[in-house]
Amino acid sequence: MTGLWQDIELDSEHKLPLYKQISEQVEKMVYQGKLKPGTRLPSERKLADYLQVSRMTITLANEDMKTKGIIRSQQGSGTFIMRGPRRERVSTKTKWQSNFVYETDTMNHGLEAIIKFGQNSESIQLARAGTAPEIHPGIEISECLAECLRKHPKLIQLPSPTQGYEPLHSYMMEWLKESRLYPKKSEMMIVSGAMQGLDLISRLFLGPGDYVIVEEPGFQVASDAFTASGAEILRITLDKEGIKLDNLEQLLRNFPVKFIYLNPTFHNPTGIVMSQQRRKDLLNLAKKYDVLLIEDDPTSLLYYGKKPAPPLKAMDEDGMIIYLRSFSKYLFPELRVAVVVAPEGIIANLTKIKQRIDLHSNVLTQAAVYTFLSEGRLTPHLQRVRKAYKIRVDMVQEAFSKSKAVSVQIPEGGIFAWCKLEHGLSSERLLDLALPDVSLVPGNWMSGTGMYENYFRLAFTNPSLEQLKRGLNRIVEIIDREDMKT
Repeated sequence: MTGLWQDIELDSEHKLPLYKQISEQVEKMVYQGKLKPGTRLPSERKLADYLQVSRMTITLANEDMKTKGIIRSQQGSGTFIMRGPRRERVSTKTKWQSNFVYETDTMNHGLEAIIKFGQNSESIQLARAGTAPEIHPGIEISECLAECLRKHPKLIQLPSPTQGYEPLHSYMMEWLKESRLYPKKSEMMIVSGAMQGLDLISRLFLGPGDYVIVEEPGFQVASDAFTASGAEILRITLDKEGIKLDNLEQLLRNFPVKFIYLNPTFHNPTGIVMSQQRRKDLLNLAKKYDVLLIEDDPTSLLYYGKKPAPPLKAMDEDGMIIYLRSFSKYLFPELRVAVVVAPEGIIANLTKIKQRIDLHSNVLTQAAVYTFLSEGRLTPHLQRVRKAYKIRVDMVQEAFSKSKAVSVQIPEGGIFAWCKLEHGLSSERLLDLALPDVSLVPGNWMSGTGMYENYFRLAFTNPSLEQLKRGLNRIVEIIDREDMKT
């Protein structure tokens, strides 16, 4: 192999790691116009042999370039240059715009699109997770809030503790025991949704240049929270048992990782449940490399058959895991209440950070949730939710079984179905054809590297049964019509 690749010069004594040297030199060739958009890169094996480096070094270089948007991988076709040469532009930014520390252009714009879809009342919403209308507990929550204010009229006059409304805080300690979690009062706090929890964790642990490992595909909004603190994201794919540990250990060997962010039960978007053996091996690996795990657990109580294993946190004997559980998916997304469970020292520091950015928590919302829980309303509500969502999962499976051009990974719980387009249609093209009637999430929006173009995510919980049926039929109709053209 010759050509431009012989221009790459590597120095093992250089302060930059080898993968970074490769990434930066390829980027330079792209901006100089030596490598044109659409150029196919050599295979990882060939390039590793030619440059006399390990294949892992090439893998890391490729991941670095994907993060920057320089290259893009396409399953079955290879890896290609995306960008053309950099053009000098006259800046139109004012002085205050130039002072931005965090460029919002780096954020996941798929989130903005999903929010816009949700604002269209005419569209069948299969992009954004919500609560099915026949089981929505909005009226019950409003009754709980009214009851709470009737019993405690001075509630709105009192300052709210940073760690959460005291009765809810105490109740949560007992409720979490059902999941084999036994935190002390000083080892947990109530926050305004899981995203606030992730933001606080990012502020505590991350700074420019720190490394965080996430699952790929995964919840890209969490990655945005980490990059907002200056972190660099490393991505690990999953198999049917969860995150791939051989790839994970290679990264832990090569990078000083601050923490690993995981959704091990009913993973978003794939629905995968990490196996018990994988959980044990993961904990051993985290202990070996002394790295924290962040366990995000938004939907583990929404199972349709066999109850899943307890949270990863239930196996944590060494204080290696920060655990988050939100009520958004159990009640409704607009209800921003979540719990963080972590070692006492971490909770103490998170509390101090929260005091600076959120001096008074929403005590009314927390009081309403406490009343809902303490009156025993959650258990029958979850039973109704599981029944309603199982019906919807079966509808998804039945609808897609009629087409040979799409397959679906049916989850055992959770709120998403991960679907695969079999014959070349991209999920972004499918979305374009489905809008404005139906919305969905293209698979590459769930990826930090632009992969999974032939996958899409369906949130089947939001619409009524009649809307869901119409939405699924419309999607299958489009897929089959496009398939006939190929």
